[in-house]
Amino acid sequence: MASVQSVGRAFALLEAVGDEPSSLTELARRVALPISTASRLLSTLENLGAIERLDDVGLYRIGPSILKMASSIDSSTSLAALAHPELEALGHKTGEAAGLGVAAGYTVQYITQIDANQSVQVRDWVGVRIPMHLTSGGLVLLAHWPTDAVESFLERGLHAQTTRSVTDPDRIRERLAQILEVGVAWTIEEFEVGISSCSVPVFNGQGEVTASLSVHGPSFRYPKGDRERFEGAAKAAARRITELLGPQA
Repeated sequence: MASVQSVGRAFALLEAVGDEPSSLTELARRVALPISTASRLLSTLENLGAIERLDDVGLYRIGPSILKMASSIDSSTSLAALAHPELEALGHKTGEAAGLGVAAGYTVQYITQIDANQSVQVRDWVGVRIPMHLTSGGLVLLAHWPTDAVESFLERGLHAQTTRSVTDPDRIRERLAQILEVGVAWTIEEFEVGISSCSVPVFNGQGEVTASLSVHGPSFRYPKGDRERFEGAAKAAARRITELLGPQA
C-alpha cells in the first residue's frame, strides 16, 4: 500500500511540475506534502529523467524521458510535424529560432523548435511551460481566450521573472486588446534577460487559435532593424500552417 501511495504522490508532483517550473517549497505546498517527502520523490523522478532541475534558478521542470514518451505518440500527424517545414523556412528567412507553443493550463508549452543557423543561439524551449503573461507566445494565446477566462488568469496573482516583466492586470488587458487588433505580440526580455520574441496566432479549421508561432532571438541582434519584416514573415508562416489544418468555417 505504501508503494501505491508513493506512486500517487509522484504523479501528483509530475502534474504540478507540468503546470509550470516550480521550486521544491512551492511543489510541496501545492501537493500538500512535507518538504522532506517531496524532496525524496523529486530526487527519484530526477534520477529517472522524468523531471530536471534548473540549477541556476532552483526550479524543477518536466524532464527528457517524459518528453520522449510524449513525442512518440502519433508524431506523424501532430501539429509539430505538420508545421515543421514552415518553421524551417521561417528560421532560414529570419535567421532566428522559430517554434510553436500551445496552451497548457495557465501556461504556454513549447512543442517544437527550429534552431537558428547562428553561432549564438537561444536555448531549446521544447517541453518548457511558462506563465502566459511572460512570453509573446503566451500573450497571443491569452488574447484569444474568453473574457471570463482571462479574468480568472489575471486574478491568480502574476509574478515577475525579470525587471521588464509586466504583471499589472490593466496593462496586460491593454496589451491583449492591441494583440487582437494588430495580430502580433512582442516581448523583450520579459521572461529571460537577453531574449526577445515575436509571436502570432495559428488557427485550426474551426477558426479557433490552436497554437502560437514564435520567433526567438538574442536581444543584441533581434529585433534589430525592421520589426515589420519579422512580423510579416511570422504571419505568412502562420497562415500557411493554418491552411494545412483545413478550411476555416
